[in-house]
Amino acid sequence: MNKFIITGNLTKDPELAYSGSGVAYCKFTVAVQRNFKKDEVDFFNCTCFKTQAENLANYQVKGNKLLVEGEVQIDKKDDKYFTNVIANNVEYLTPKGQSGQQTQQNNTQQKSQDDPFADGSKTIDINDDDLPF
Repeated sequence: MNKFIITGNLTKDPELAYSGSGVAYCKFTVAVQRNFKKDEVDFFNCTCFKTQAENLANYQVKGNKLLVEGEVQIDKKDDKYFTNVIANNVEYLTPKGQSGQQTQQNNTQQKSQDDPFADGSKTIDINDDDLPF
């Protein structure tokens, strides 16, 4: 029996594509922290298909926590071996709405770091000595 179960976080937004015959598939990578060595992380490349692929791409973003059940598949190409998880079931563990809030907070923080005048409420005192002209 080939059964694989992991719980971890998406390393980037899932990538949705369609095969030549029109079947949806989604590639994504899950980062899983090791139990005994907290500083070490394993990365698992995963693929899911059809409706599950479309839902994953539409509703999940980088950082969201997932539980993935599937089978391990090992492929050989150009004398190199690649391990891939074919996901039969993907459960979303990040509460609904939380990922959007995190993304919005991150965007707001990034904007405020990029533009110190973004909120418009702060006054800035500049001495004449600081002016270049």
